[in-house]
Amino acid sequence: MKANGTFEYDTIVIGAGPAGSTAARLLARSGAKVLMLDRAGFPRDKPCGGGVTIQAARELDIDLAPVVERTITKAQISIRLSGAFYREWPEPLSYMTQRSRLDAYLAEMACEAGADFRDAAPVREIEAHDSHVIVRSNGDTMRARTVIGADGANGVTAKALGFINKPRRAAVAFEADATIQNGSASRWEDAIALDMGTIPGGYGWLFPKGDHVNIGVGGWKYAGPTLRDELSALCAFLELDVAKLTNLRGYNLPLRDAGAPIARGNSLLVGDAAGLVDPLSGEGIHAAFVSGRLASEAIQRYLSGDVDDLISYEKAVDRELMSEIEVSYKLQAVFHRFPRPSVAVLHHSDRFWGNFCGLVRGELTYTETEASLGPVRHFFNGLAKACAIGIRR
Repeated sequence: MKANGTFEYDTIVIGAGPAGSTAARLLARSGAKVLMLDRAGFPRDKPCGGGVTIQAARELDIDLAPVVERTITKAQISIRLSGAFYREWPEPLSYMTQRSRLDAYLAEMACEAGADFRDAAPVREIEAHDSHVIVRSNGDTMRARTVIGADGANGVTAKALGFINKPRRAAVAFEADATIQNGSASRWEDAIALDMGTIPGGYGWLFPKGDHVNIGVGGWKYAGPTLRDELSALCAFLELDVAKLTNLRGYNLPLRDAGAPIARGNSLLVGDAAGLVDPLSGEGIHAAFVSGRLASEAIQRYLSGDVDDLISYEKAVDRELMSEIEVSYKLQAVFHRFPRPSVAVLHHSDRFWGNFCGLVRGELTYTETEASLGPVRHFFNGLAKACAIGIRR
């Protein structure tokens, strides 16, 4: 693979998170020569709640069982740290894992498919040319016909490749880990906690892991200065000792604006690097898996000579993901303008709880949910637009 001192590949993937590893695995399986780089040494932790919805898991053609620590069928839901109630579903809603385990496993699956992987390999320079891309890392020079930016919201690839987007909407989150005392461990064995209405544009959560829980709060970016205090309040509500929290960390979630470029020539962005996050839930792993698959499909067409660029990827993302994300924005606007009625509906309406579970499980899409409103759809769209006016993000 080395010619004239340069390592040669079909595709270089920069970032080994769920999106990057998915793209690398599928491309390698198709016969492409793939290199995946990540600046961190693996396994490494990543700021993230670590929940993989059944919808997200269904997107993969590999078994996540080796890294699943909890299977969730219940949710404790509260409104502004009061009035907690439980709702349950007979089938799994989500799998709980840790990003250190999930990402290492997905990278391993990419390697088994034939991809080369270098961790602890920060990218120092990227040169984009019409026919190829040059990447330099740890003193080595790599050349590829295509490149995928998968290094997250704060990665270097998007800027280096000229994808300079300043999204109108961005979210922030602050989270930590906590050890559960033996007496209350069973409380969270198969349940998560969600607190609505406290954080503008977001919520508080508790996600159980094998030997601890992840607890956090998130919402619109302007809420950032309040998140530490909000996390303390959530801990008190859920009977956790804030003084014993570990691994406190915050992170940004830029959200892609419709039409913002994420592909050009022989380069593209996936996952968080492309701002592909569900606005209502703040969840990005499903979009990571989908965008990784779509990136692989577009690059395979490019490598085979069927197309001259990767713009088809952006169109596919708009079709499969952005249409869903735009409806999610509408639901989020209504939900957070009227949190108490929204939570009451989840509490007392089996139909709406079932729809919520259908969305989480991937048995129902946002666009299908909107279409099912029938004549009420026009009222919903008008209400969502009115609710979105003046929302500070």
